Amino acid sequence: MKGINLNKLHRYVGIIIAPFLVIQTLTGLMLSFGPLRLSGSELLERHLPVLHGWWNGIVTAHFGPGIMDDGYHVVLGAGIFWMAFSGWILYLRGRRLRKKMKKSTTAEKSGGGSH
Repeated sequence: MKGINLNKLHRYVGIIIAPFLVIQTLTGLMLSFGPLRLSGSELLERHLPVLHGWWNGIVTAHFGPGIMDDGYHVVLGAGIFWMAFSGWILYLRGRRLRKKMKKSTTAEKSGGGSH
């Protein structure tokens, strides 16, 4: 795959998975802190029915919609893995090109001074 195609694919995959990654992050943080750490029945026992409704919505958003949740998380995980892997390849390509350009400019400067 050519570099320009990898750049485009990396960019588009990132644009597609970014909103889902943000949803997972925010709902995960909400479920980790404060009264939302309690289960739904514990929220009702503590007379927090407003939080109970929010809690169910946050749990559904974080863990996925019913039977599709496993597929959703596998696809999201594969997308994150792809972004890390392709980002590493793009970084190494850029690094190699920078070193190549640095060598060529150094050779031109040293070659131009001896004439």
